[in-house]
Amino acid sequence: MIALLTGASGGLGSVVTRQFLDAGHQVCAAAVDWPRHLAESDSCLKVTADLRQPADAESAVRATLGRWTKIDAVVHMAGGYSAGSRVEDTGADVWDEMLAVNLRTAVNVMRAAIPVMRGQGSGRIIVVGATSVLQPVIKGSAFSASMAAVADVVRVASAELRETGVTVNAILPSTIGTDFVVDIYGAEESEKYVDPRSIGSLMLWLCSEAGRDVTGAMIPFIARQSHPCFHWHGVSDRD
Repeated sequence: MIALLTGASGGLGSVVTRQFLDAGHQVCAAAVDWPRHLAESDSCLKVTADLRQPADAESAVRATLGRWTKIDAVVHMAGGYSAGSRVEDTGADVWDEMLAVNLRTAVNVMRAAIPVMRGQGSGRIIVVGATSVLQPVIKGSAFSASMAAVADVVRVASAELRETGVTVNAILPSTIGTDFVVDIYGAEESEKYVDPRSIGSLMLWLCSEAGRDVTGAMIPFIARQSHPCFHWHGVSDRD
């Protein structure tokens, strides 16, 4: 399998990239920068791309095709998070950033990859969203809205592509137990969080032949957290 993985240098992306490579797949790993070590090889191509820019998304797709001539899967993990203010206190800069890093990156990658997959008559697209799609979080309006928009794009694309052999699905994690999160909260607390390897394992399955009939799915990853996808956030709106 030939996969384009975006956000590949991040906490989740670095784990998933290694899982795909260990499973024997060819990977084009795209990221806005490369602070983490990942060696290039016959099976791994590193690409620097700011996916907020359509041209960079198109360049990542072209780089994958240039090395391997096809793309079997796109796993979009690029994104960002910002919260902490009520709606009236959330500035335009936060709205612009959340829409850019979450919605625009996903749309740019999908717009670049879908024509290739439609032409092939096959493909898998997986987008990482958040459980705020299921239950928005107070004091997180811009993030929640951007993720809701991403989920709607996934649903629409899956419907548009349902007869082409291309599947489109979203994975909706709560807090992911990345190295960064573990450093902040400690290993014991982070045991409640989503293991990035669990997400990677599902991605590999969705990209396999066994996952060919799953499309348009919104798949939550809650782990052992008390999470507002099941109830409203415990923070008072007066805080």
